[in-house]
Amino acid sequence: MDAEKVSKPLLNYFGAGLSVVSAFIFLFIRSEIPSNMCSVDTTPLMIEHVPLLPAVGPGLSSCPLNPTAHTPAEVLPPWKVVNKTQEPCPGDSWVDKLSTVQSRIVGCSLAVISGILYGSTFVPIIYIKDHSKRNDCIYAGASQYDLDYVFAHSSGIFLTSTVYFLAYCIAMKNNPKLYPEAVLPGFLSGGLWAIATCCWFIANYTLSAVVSFPIITSGPGFIAAMWGIFMFKEIQGLRNYLLMTLAFCIIVTGALCTAFSKI
Repeated sequence: MDAEKVSKPLLNYFGAGLSVVSAFIFLFIRSEIPSNMCSVDTTPLMIEHVPLLPAVGPGLSSCPLNPTAHTPAEVLPPWKVVNKTQEPCPGDSWVDKLSTVQSRIVGCSLAVISGILYGSTFVPIIYIKDHSKRNDCIYAGASQYDLDYVFAHSSGIFLTSTVYFLAYCIAMKNNPKLYPEAVLPGFLSGGLWAIATCCWFIANYTLSAVVSFPIITSGPGFIAAMWGIFMFKEIQGLRNYLLMTLAFCIIVTGALCTAFSKI
């Protein structure tokens, strides 16, 4: 691809550096996700057996040595339970079995990989547009308007996700874990994503990717963080709130520095 020149390179480098600093700040934000997401019901390991009075009546045993014969464990009062523990979910995945440190390492690593792939999403389009100006290239004469590539871009994502899902079904031996309540919201989310991507393409065409990309990518992260705070209660505590506020202030500053570096 052709290098895109900026009028103020130092401002561009400063904005990129602030983005890196904000990433390190996010590492110190602790989420409040419980280690076991199963039902809060507990299973008693040991029950205190209390002798019962001899039963009187036809068909009832008068033996006081079997108190659970007429008093099941399910209806015993709480103070009769000597020990109890929360059993692991039978459908737990390997992610649920990781420790806190392992979960943080795996999550940060996957976030970095996702960011690299996400940052490369427009590379094919920019590559084609740059090489369309060369007569000796197969892309000679290709469109310079970004919206002309929306269908190909979306189709590639759809086909790739389909292949991933088929591979997942094969790995799970035709027993994938699906959540029916998330199917319809997933399609709705995909439609909103498609509309937002069209707007993003227009922004790339109007402002160039150097300016539009850092500005647009900072918005969804802020919205996702708000969902984590107010909806899922994943982030709590004054310390976490201050760190998140500082991180987003740095992100916005870095995005503006990157944007103004080309003006």
